[in-house]
Formats: sequence, structure tokens, C-alpha cells
Amino acid sequence: MDRRTFLGAGAAALSMSMVRPSRSAETLIFYELPTKYMNWGALAAAYEKTAGVSPTLDLKAGSSTALAAMKIEAARPQTNGAFWSLDIAIEAKRSGVTMPYKPRGFDAIPVGRKDPDGHWWAISSANIVIGANTDVLGKRGLGVPQTWDDLLKPEYKGLCSIMEPTYSGTASTFLYGINFIVGGTKADFTPGMRWLKAFAANGGQFRAETMAPRLASGDVGVLIDAEGNTILSKVQGAPVVAVAPAQGVVAVELGMSMAKGAPDVERTQRFFDWLLGTEAQEIIGASFFRPVVTEAMPKTVADQLPRAERLVSLDLDHEALVVTDLKRAFTEIVTRDGDIDAVLERFKLRS
Repeated sequence: MDRRTFLGAGAAALSMSMVRPSRSAETLIFYELPTKYMNWGALAAAYEKTAGVSPTLDLKAGSSTALAAMKIEAARPQTNGAFWSLDIAIEAKRSGVTMPYKPRGFDAIPVGRKDPDGHWWAISSANIVIGANTDVLGKRGLGVPQTWDDLLKPEYKGLCSIMEPTYSGTASTFLYGINFIVGGTKADFTPGMRWLKAFAANGGQFRAETMAPRLASGDVGVLIDAEGNTILSKVQGAPVVAVAPAQGVVAVELGMSMAKGAPDVERTQRFFDWLLGTEAQEIIGASFFRPVVTEAMPKTVADQLPRAERLVSLDLDHEALVVTDLKRAFTEIVTRDGDIDAVLERFKLRS
């Protein structure tokens, strides 16, 4: 795909994100397809045009919220499936709220990015980076932060935000991953929790909403988020940039699962098949997320993403094993100003 072809495809994808479902479209219920994250608005509009079916958008706020709802509704499932970070998907399988399906293209997904039984599989990924609104920072005479530790400096006090890790899969991945960026281990989450507590002490906010529009509008000066959300806002004209700190970045793996007892199995299977097909994967790529079908990402798109000098790999199974306790520890330590050592020892998150 050359640059002109990509720009045409990208413009089409962006314009589709503004299309509302037609009144005649059939509805297919899912948790949580956020309009402003990974350009689900464009994906939903494209699928409606292709199949006459409109996947629901914005029904639940975040991966963890979707899982909590599916647990409550287990006796009478209300959703056909969910889009979430794969650590939450693994937790969902363990909780018994998903059932297996292997969509067309499943066999081509790399090992480690899919459940062998088909309870979950990746459709994309995104590096978690620093996004900055240059207008907001410029008015304060500040440069764009280049490292995670820059966000702890007094000059950035009150300017930084991230989504709330107890609801957002991207934020929960960062909650887990920052520990390894700043020197922690699987046996000791002290370094990461110290960083998070210092971030909060410097006025860093944890917000229960999709935050990329807030960065684009200037309501937020600095945002920790998936790289694609910031770059897509930049392409749409917002004064924002994305930085991958040389200290290291982690990637959030994003994918799908079918709900156990899904009300509409056949239409859900067709939708899942489409998501791994060329049309959907190219829309994801044009939205500056990294499609699991790697050839669907044009070089012209990849070249606009911030280069990660150090990509810290994460153990998805271990992340899923500890993420619930890690979120509880985060709430006690960061939200309630608890003692780091005592809380981590109680949750067996330090040796």
C-alpha cells in the first residue's frame, strides 16, 4: 500500500468513525467496544456496512468492568462477548464466563497471543507511551517529557493522567508493567508501586474514562495511554505528540472472547471471523494500532509510531494470576495512602 492509498484508506476509516448505526441495522451486543479507543467507531461502521449488523459501542467502561458485569450476569448472559486486554481475558476464562471459538485466521495468530482452546485471542496490540499536548505544555514553558521519571518532576505537577487501572485493561497492564521498567521483579512489586505512589503524590490523576479525547482537547496536558490513541488524535489535527521513553515501554495485548451462553452465537462468530479478516485488520492498522495480522500494518503507518528502544516483554499468564491482587494493593497504597511494604507483603506481591 503506497502513501496515497494509505491516506485514502485512513481518511475513509476516520470518516466511518463518525457514522451512526442506521435505524434498520440489527444490533449485536458486546462489552466493551469503546468508540474512541482503537477507533472502534470506524470498525463498527464498517461492519454495519458489510453485514447490516451494528455491534454495540460503549456499553461498559473498561476490561475489568466488563468482566465484573459478565460474572454478575453469568446465570443470564446479556452480552455475546467482550473486547479486553488479554490478562483480563485469561482471568475471564478462569472465572468460567467465556466459551471457546476459533475464528477464521485463528491458526495464524502467534502462540502466546491466543488461548489454545479458543477462549481468547489477540486482534491487535499497542505500546503504552507518554502522550503530550504541546499547546498545554508550551503555555507553561515546558518541554515534552521524555522519561517516566520526568512525570514525577515538580514542573509537571497536576498535568499528568492515566486511566484508572481497576477498570481499564490498558491501565492495568501499565500497573503491572511499570514495575519491570523501573527494576522490579515478579517476586517484588515494590519499585513499581513506589513509582505509582510518587506519580499520584505529584498530582497524577487516575481517571475512569477513555482519556485520549481529553488529551486532544487540552483538558489533560500529559497522558499515559496506548500510542495509537495519541497518534490518531494527531492525524485528526490535535496538537499532540507521543514519546516512547528509552527506559522501556510495555505493550497491551488486545483481543476478543465469546461469552459463555452468548445469546446470538452464529452472528457473533461471523463478527469474530470478520475482525481477523483483511478489512478489519487494515482499519485497525490505519488507526495506528498494531494489527495481529502484521501485513495489514502499512509501513507508512508504522513509521509514524514512536520507536521503542526497549520493549519490556510481559508474562501474560503471570499478569493474569496477580492482576486482581495488584489492583487491590494499588487501591490501598495509592488511593488510600497505605504503607507500601505492609500492603504488598499482605498480598504476597513482594518477597
